[in-house]
Amino acid sequence: MKKIILYSLVSLVFLATNSQGQNIPDMLENAIGAVVTVGVHKTDVVKRQLGFRGESAPDMAYEEALNLAEVASSGSGFIIEKNGNLYVITNAHVVENASADPGSIYVYTVNRSQYEVKVVGGDSFYDIAVLEFVDKPGGEISTIKFRSTEARIGEKVYAIGNPLGEYPYTVTDGIISAKNRVRGGMTGKFGFLQTTATLIWGNSGGPLVDEHGKVVGVNSQIAFADTPDGGQILQSQINFALEAELSERLIDDILAYDGRVRRAYLGIELSQKYEYSYDGYDYSLISEDELPVISGIIPGSPAYASLADKLGYQVKEINGTEVRNVEEALGELEKVKPGSAVKMTLDYYGAESVVSINTTELKTTELENIAKYILNQNTDIEMDYNHPQVAFNMKKSNYYYHEKETNEIKKFEMSRGGPGAQFYILAAGIKTDDGESMWLVEDLKDMGAALRLTGFSGVIDFYTYQAGGTMDDIELLRQYLSGDENITKSTIWY
Repeated sequence: MKKIILYSLVSLVFLATNSQGQNIPDMLENAIGAVVTVGVHKTDVVKRQLGFRGESAPDMAYEEALNLAEVASSGSGFIIEKNGNLYVITNAHVVENASADPGSIYVYTVNRSQYEVKVVGGDSFYDIAVLEFVDKPGGEISTIKFRSTEARIGEKVYAIGNPLGEYPYTVTDGIISAKNRVRGGMTGKFGFLQTTATLIWGNSGGPLVDEHGKVVGVNSQIAFADTPDGGQILQSQINFALEAELSERLIDDILAYDGRVRRAYLGIELSQKYEYSYDGYDYSLISEDELPVISGIIPGSPAYASLADKLGYQVKEINGTEVRNVEEALGELEKVKPGSAVKMTLDYYGAESVVSINTTELKTTELENIAKYILNQNTDIEMDYNHPQVAFNMKKSNYYYHEKETNEIKKFEMSRGGPGAQFYILAAGIKTDDGESMWLVEDLKDMGAALRLTGFSGVIDFYTYQAGGTMDDIELLRQYLSGDENITKSTIWY
């Protein structure tokens, strides 16, 4: 009798293990049908601020190679259903450089069918974008859902995407190794899951799914480490995906509010200054400010009445949470809903005070006011707000520009334009030796949005050209937020 019971238990264990082994391929088969390759066919030089199948998905996915010969750049994405409509979710950086012309973006599904899509909206800060179909999608696709519960440390997950743009429907597995990671850089900073499911270029925008095929995150970033010779090496076991709950909240906002994420508006400038120090061997940044400092208030904003006399005060807490730098301050402000109150604990040479500010919503007028506030601080130029484009006149005989041959920022000396010459701003952001993040500027609203994305760097770069000139005459103007190129003033406007 004991032997029979023992054999039965062994059989049950075998069946359970075998069943689980079969379920994962079944789950991935359905998930693969919801994954697409996002191909950008036409690009601009700068970024824009964003069921049943008769044949199994894996059979279709791997029959032939995907031909992306005409694609300028590509990434991954996945299809969801919202309010009875199908949408493609991807990273903002996959489509930010896409032209606004029809026929610029296509997705390629599991049987290599090509469908035109267009950008509904997105959020460059969180690096997420929503696309909608221009062409009616075929029956080969399936949809996938976001998970409603929080991911757990150690949980098994699978990343699906098109690494390097050459290997569509590649699946890698791993575990959730950490949660709520904060990433460096200007965009995509908060709310990331860390996972060991390997990502590579081209995986961007694809889904990270659990063992039930639910999306736990949107694959977004990979980690690098510096090498002794100054290069970088990929850290294949450290990968990041924007977690599901935050992703779905952003998507719902984008669909409900005309392509944008709703944000609160205070009208406050917070900053921290860092000074370059040279020890004889290398340069380093030494913090001048221990905490975020109120360095400006935008006139007429919700914060003006409460904080106009608080310039120079340090911010210790926001809504009861301690903040140590501008990034942590931004993280707390991102949690605030438009129309709600923000409570700030301030410190001025040891004396604490608490202020409460009722927020409004960040819209076009607010972004324009942010742009004017920042641009008016540049003493080298005089803005012309009556011009339909973002235009300015030179006040001095020199300005900073980018020399294309040496890829260096240098000071321009009077040979082009000079005092009184009018220029137009085409794009704003930052350009470095390692690359650029420049956003298209068509009006002051665009300018305000670009400046908010760039302020962490402490500098703002502008692509400009002189009135009467051509696009071949584009030069780069640099504005140091601190007013001193030796001091970095990491800044946010909220």
